[in-house]
Amino acid sequence: MFIDTHCHLTDARFDPDRDTVIANAKKAGIKRIIVPGAGFASSADALSLAQSRPDVISPACGIHPYEAARNGSIEQFLASLHPKQIVAVGECGLDYHLYKGFDVPGKKDDQKQAFYLHCQFALKHNLPVIIHCRDAFSDLFDVLDALPLMPRGVIHCFSGTREDGEKALTRGLYIGIDGNITYGNKLREIIRTLPVSRILLETDSPYLPPVPHRGKRNEPKYIRLIADSVSGLFGLPKKTIEQETTKNALAIFFPNRSEMIQ
Repeated sequence: MFIDTHCHLTDARFDPDRDTVIANAKKAGIKRIIVPGAGFASSADALSLAQSRPDVISPACGIHPYEAARNGSIEQFLASLHPKQIVAVGECGLDYHLYKGFDVPGKKDDQKQAFYLHCQFALKHNLPVIIHCRDAFSDLFDVLDALPLMPRGVIHCFSGTREDGEKALTRGLYIGIDGNITYGNKLREIIRTLPVSRILLETDSPYLPPVPHRGKRNEPKYIRLIADSVSGLFGLPKKTIEQETTKNALAIFFPNRSEMIQ
C-alpha cells in the first residue's frame, strides 16, 4: 500500500469530482491520504473532510508562512485545536521566495515566530510537524535548534541543497519527495544521496504533477509515478520503495494510531 503524505484535497479544483479522485486513489493502492491545512479556512476544511471520509483521510492543521503576520490569531488557532483529531501540525514553516533579493522588514521575523509557535504546539502534544521551506533553510534550522527539543517531522517537497538535506537528517527529519523529482536532474542527484529510510512520498496535489501529467491537475493516484521515479533513482524494486516509504509514513504520522490505517 501507499500513503500520500501531503495532498490538498480540499482545494477548489477538486470540488467537481472529489469523491471520484478519492475512489481512484484507493484503486491505485493509496491506503491513506494526509490532508494538511495551509491556513485558517483550509485547516477547518481538512478536519471536515476527514470527518466525512475517515476511511481514507487524515487531517493536519497549520498556517502557511505567508499567513505568518497574524501571529496573535495563530496562537488562538493552535489553542483551538484538538490534538487527537489530527496526525500532524502544518503545513507551516518559512518561505522567503517572495523576499529574494530585497529586504522586507519584519516579515521574516513574523514567519520565524509563527513557525516556532507551531513547533511548540507539536512538541507539547507529541505530534510531527509538516514543514514548508523555500529559500530559507538557514533560518529554518536556527528556529529548530532554538527549541527545547527537536520535533519529529518532515520537510515537505524538499528543495534544498545536499548540505540542507544532511542537516535535516542530523536533526531526525524526514524528506518529502514530490512529482518535481521527474522534472530534471539537479534535484534527483541530491535526493540520490539520501537514505530510503528517511524518505516520504507525497503528491502535493493539485500541484506538481509528475511527468507525463505536468501542466495538468495532480491527483493522489499519481503517487505511483513518483514511486517509479524514486525506484529508478535508487536502483531498487518499486515494491521495496512502496514498503519502505509506507513504513516511514507510519512511523512518523501513526506511531500509536495503527487503527487509522487498517
